[in-house]
Amino acid sequence: MKSAYLPPVLHVTPMTIVRRDRTLPVPGTVTARLNERVQAVDVIAEAETAPRHVFLDLARGLGVPAKEAPSHLVRQKGDRVEAGDTIAGPVGMARRTVRAPADGRVVAIEGHRVLFEVRGEPIGLRAGMPALVVGSDGTQTVTLEVTAALVQGVWGNGKQDFGVIRTLGSGPGARMQTDMLDINLRGAVLIGGTCDQAAPLHQATELMVRGIVLGSITSDLIPAAQRLNYPLMITEGFGVLPMNSAAYGLLTSNVGRDVAIDARPPADRYSYQRPEIIIPQPPSRQADFPEEIIPLKEGARVRILRAPFHGAVGVVRDLPNKAADFPSGLLARSANVEIEGLGNRMIPLANLEVIQ
Repeated sequence: MKSAYLPPVLHVTPMTIVRRDRTLPVPGTVTARLNERVQAVDVIAEAETAPRHVFLDLARGLGVPAKEAPSHLVRQKGDRVEAGDTIAGPVGMARRTVRAPADGRVVAIEGHRVLFEVRGEPIGLRAGMPALVVGSDGTQTVTLEVTAALVQGVWGNGKQDFGVIRTLGSGPGARMQTDMLDINLRGAVLIGGTCDQAAPLHQATELMVRGIVLGSITSDLIPAAQRLNYPLMITEGFGVLPMNSAAYGLLTSNVGRDVAIDARPPADRYSYQRPEIIIPQPPSRQADFPEEIIPLKEGARVRILRAPFHGAVGVVRDLPNKAADFPSGLLARSANVEIEGLGNRMIPLANLEVIQ
């Protein structure tokens, strides 16, 4: 009897039920109601960052002796002020003043020094996709659910956004170049092949694109990608690797649709969460939650994770019990995979992931 092998699972599916948590960085108030339908731009929870404290030196700011500085105060302990409001002064011919550096309040006055509390910044948590609110803890986390197509990647720069799908180039291996980018792509989520230079990524910033999904970027572009103000997700890895046919076919078949791109990496190595694109679809009775654990078996659709067939997609035709002997000298449990356009190849099980 063949023992079950549980490979990683990559979701590239045209119809599934996606359930995702949206979480404030600090506790606050959830404003969305249970069973409410929300849009991508809707604020579903609000909070305020913790206040910070700064010391204001009145003597230095006013240019007066330390003993004289308190006499020029125009605010008292506990007073709330707005950014730019006068706290002490004016003094002298130059009319020197000490002003509030931001909205906040005077917490304490000790001699010529004032302890000022800067009010925390407001945070608005947006839904990021049209969805149904199915859960909430009331203070920090909102659970959203939507019927959607789902395409997962392997790396992202940590950003999130929402826009309309548009394509770049003529295929899954097309090299992203600056002459592909024009004003018609403003506000879009772009689907392309590979990128090996920073110029088109920066030009996309000027066009205010909402995101880019590529098969790969070269590793030297990682620092530039992390500084971008829009999400960038790759589906294959680093180098010059075309997008796998399953992901490219599904994304390009949805050109013109609104999509949510979440290029945040998983919280830890054991998380099922990956960078992903969620493409909302009309509700369907055929949709179900995606499986996270799928045994490898004959007929399974798989993606290859290592050279020389990195990124290729195929179907498992056989799972021999006997380990295969490779030219490199490696002896490993393997699968006979029929690769699209290449025929049957023996691939080590450790180099496979199941596409659902």
